[in-house]
Amino acid sequence: MSIKRTSLLPYFLASVLLLLVLFSLYVFYESRWLQQAFVHQVEAKGYALTEAMEKSATQAIQGNSLIEELVSQRLLDNARLIDQILLTHPPDPQLIKQITKLNGLHKVELLDLQGRPWPVSHLADLQAEMNNLFSELQGAFGDVTVVGDPGSIMYVWGKLWSRRSAAYSHPPRLAQSNFWEGSVFGVALGAQSFPGIIAVHADSDYVLNFKREIGVQRQIEELGRQSDIHHVALLDTSFAVIAHTDSSLIGKTLRDDFMAIAQTSEQPVSRIVSAQDNRRRYELVKPIAVSDSPLGFLKIGLSMDSADAAWQKSLWSKLILGVGILGLGVLGLAAIFYNQRSHIREIKALEAEVNRREHLSMMGNLAATVAHEVRNPLNSISMGLQRLKGEFKPSQDEDEYSHFIELMRDEVQRLNSIVEQFLSLARPLKLKPHDLKIEQLLSELTTLTESDAKNSNVEIRLLTQDSPPIITADPDYLKQVLLNLILNSIQAMPEGGILTLETGTSRGNVILTVRDTGVGIPQESLGRIFEPYFTTKANGSGLGLAIARRIIEEHGGTISVTSQRDEGSQFEIVLPKKGILANEVATENTPPAHG
Repeated sequence: MSIKRTSLLPYFLASVLLLLVLFSLYVFYESRWLQQAFVHQVEAKGYALTEAMEKSATQAIQGNSLIEELVSQRLLDNARLIDQILLTHPPDPQLIKQITKLNGLHKVELLDLQGRPWPVSHLADLQAEMNNLFSELQGAFGDVTVVGDPGSIMYVWGKLWSRRSAAYSHPPRLAQSNFWEGSVFGVALGAQSFPGIIAVHADSDYVLNFKREIGVQRQIEELGRQSDIHHVALLDTSFAVIAHTDSSLIGKTLRDDFMAIAQTSEQPVSRIVSAQDNRRRYELVKPIAVSDSPLGFLKIGLSMDSADAAWQKSLWSKLILGVGILGLGVLGLAAIFYNQRSHIREIKALEAEVNRREHLSMMGNLAATVAHEVRNPLNSISMGLQRLKGEFKPSQDEDEYSHFIELMRDEVQRLNSIVEQFLSLARPLKLKPHDLKIEQLLSELTTLTESDAKNSNVEIRLLTQDSPPIITADPDYLKQVLLNLILNSIQAMPEGGILTLETGTSRGNVILTVRDTGVGIPQESLGRIFEPYFTTKANGSGLGLAIARRIIEEHGGTISVTSQRDEGSQFEIVLPKKGILANEVATENTPPAHG
């Protein structure tokens, strides 16, 4: 079965294209996976920060609420103390100032129902009027619960974190007076000692310091100093900023479509946004509550610069690694296809050799028939011509007759020689191998062809090694091959030149080189130079090199030729030093051809 001459290049390109597609898919899915992995890391960090911040904010809010309750209770206690003092002791303005200073109060005000300062000197005379004015005092304070006496009427203003009903509005007005204005935190108590109220104001510096040291704003500002945190904000239920890493935004409203989604969702919501500088940011909004009462929302924005940088670095690393693997894959495919191509070439060469041997086998069978049918008539003709020359004498033109007879005998001999060459090419050779010193064989051939070389003005150079190799070969057949090559080289240098005979060794083989500086062999003829009956000579038979190749191959070797036009030719013979010859065993038992 023969191998069709198909090009492997399309298959190679298709394989490379498949590798590129697989590599592209790998890079695409790997980049998506890496990006999602880094986003998940940012999300996990955002949720962790949200949980921690929610607990911290809840604790701070509860602490603020407790402190506010304690402060308000302390202020109320001071108001009750002053009220009791006014009931049991003569009024003394210095005593009230002393109590204010000792208890760290901002100020204490005694106000009538119109909001005007009440003179302390009139307190003793007005004790009897308290019960009559109780209803008026209750009306002034609106819906505040009354427990038996005016002292149960109270109000607290300035509270931010306590979850009581009165915490989100100002105290009721006393006529036209807003007595709480200019005060950060305070309480109002319905007095029993006079018809009015006792207003106690807390020290503003204390309250502000408390908010600064314990409040949520300080914690958010500290958290915002981390490199990957873009912003942290605590919003109330109307999205007004209670605390923010950017303190200038406190009190402003941050409302957009994303916040509207967060308002309708009971679960945290998140998104990734791109800023104007193409830097991405991850935002997370989570509803928070204190004691099952909605407080507002906690919003955290995380910069994705680190995640994007890590993603790009990992992606480039994988790209470089992938390109390296792809390059190795392409080189591997190239090596495989190259070896496959060489293997196919070898198969084709073997097929050609098999076809050539089959052709020679058919020629051998034909040669046997030709030898039987042609050689005997040629022998008869040759014998007849010899008898004619010896037994018959012409009466005239004897010289011309003898010349004609010799000419016919030469032609018969030439035909017989062609038949012999044809037989030697077709039938198996009977080799008689011996150990030969190749240098000695070349010296004999140099001596044998020296006269022909001188006549053609050709110089023969013999280049041998210091330790001449010994080979196992049939000396007669090998001499026939080398002699044929030497004579061909001399004929290729009609104007003279240099003929070089060189020996060498390589990998256990002996290399014989016959090199000339003649006219060379045309490139279109190099591929057919060893074919039977192919010749470039006008009177050549075309069997010499074919027979030479047959002899070398029977010795287990190879013969090849290289040539350049007008620069000369070089024939190289490679023979094994030792070993079994190609047909040594077969030829010993092969009967001779017919004829």
